[in-house]
Amino acid sequence: MQVYSVSQITEYIRTILDRDVYLSNVWVTGEVSNLFASAAGHRYFTLKNSEHQLKSVHFSGYYGGEHVVNGAQVIAHGRVSFYSNRGETQLYADSVVPAGEGALAAEFERLRAKLETEGLFDPARKRTLPPFPRRIGVVTSAQGAVIHDIQTVLSARYPLCELVLCDASVQGDEAPAELTDAIRALNRLADVDVIIVARGGGSLEDLRAFNAEEVARAIYASRIPVVSAVGHESDYTIADFVADLRAPTPSAAAAAVAPDVRALSDEVASLTSRSGNAIAYYTAQRTNEIGALVARMQRHLPDTAMHRQRVDELLERAYTGFDTFIRLRREQTDSLRTTLNALDPSSILRRGYAMVTSVRDGSAVTSASNVVPGDLVRATLHDGELEAMVTARK
Repeated sequence: MQVYSVSQITEYIRTILDRDVYLSNVWVTGEVSNLFASAAGHRYFTLKNSEHQLKSVHFSGYYGGEHVVNGAQVIAHGRVSFYSNRGETQLYADSVVPAGEGALAAEFERLRAKLETEGLFDPARKRTLPPFPRRIGVVTSAQGAVIHDIQTVLSARYPLCELVLCDASVQGDEAPAELTDAIRALNRLADVDVIIVARGGGSLEDLRAFNAEEVARAIYASRIPVVSAVGHESDYTIADFVADLRAPTPSAAAAAVAPDVRALSDEVASLTSRSGNAIAYYTAQRTNEIGALVARMQRHLPDTAMHRQRVDELLERAYTGFDTFIRLRREQTDSLRTTLNALDPSSILRRGYAMVTSVRDGSAVTSASNVVPGDLVRATLHDGELEAMVTARK
């Protein structure tokens, strides 16, 4: 016979309960009773109906503590385990909502509170969309009207971009996994600039896939900015809170991710006009500045006209002085020539005079006393010479 201790049995019961996949994620509805709040803010209570009751605990900091009030009908989410110290099976609730909201609404609020606490909705982590995307990824159903609406808007606004559709179910049990796989698949492509996750409107049940935790974490982990466009303007999902941008409709998402080519064209025209005006203004300013500088330079330059006139006057005086000098020198030359001509012996000889020299020694006979009778002399005439003998002197 095998005998077990109390601890062994209680630990075994706790292990069995903790391993149960159904009891680890369960929603329970009932009336709150026997509420006790500890000094730390933990709430201990009983969930009951007309026949049964379940011990429960809701720790401080978990969502929905304000709804845990004696007599309130609530829906609590959590896990069922065994508290061995007291030998009690109890619900460890992590989210509590009023019963009138329904299970889906309760799950939405529970997950929203959980992910918000983890920082998945933090505005500081949301990224700016690229201004001119080349490739836009779309996660939606290929058979729905959503992809047609997105294509229509993008064709009109920004036909330069390429649309990459990643087909995924947007409703049903398979939808969360397909949406998650589609987001991850687009992230594996190197040149997708932005992702739109979209579907049409619907009830909370219809939008259930976009409130799934795995889809929210796939959007959070995306390296590419994500725009959520799920439902109509009044519909919000967990995907909307996690995405970098929430668009009210798929068409609005298409308009948000791509610029309008018409607006771009107008802006380019405006920039061109402004640039032309700026260049013209700059050119006029520089022209005026250059003109002012030239004027300043001209004021500091010497008066070339005055100096040119002075040079002309000096040249005229030089020419006049030179002419006078030449004329005077010519007159002096003519005077000297006349004098020389007058002194030229040949001129004298032409007038009938003769130059007499001694034949003996060639000395000039300038006086009768220079010779004696019998001396031979030579008389030079203008056209020849004569020799004669002195016979007498007087």
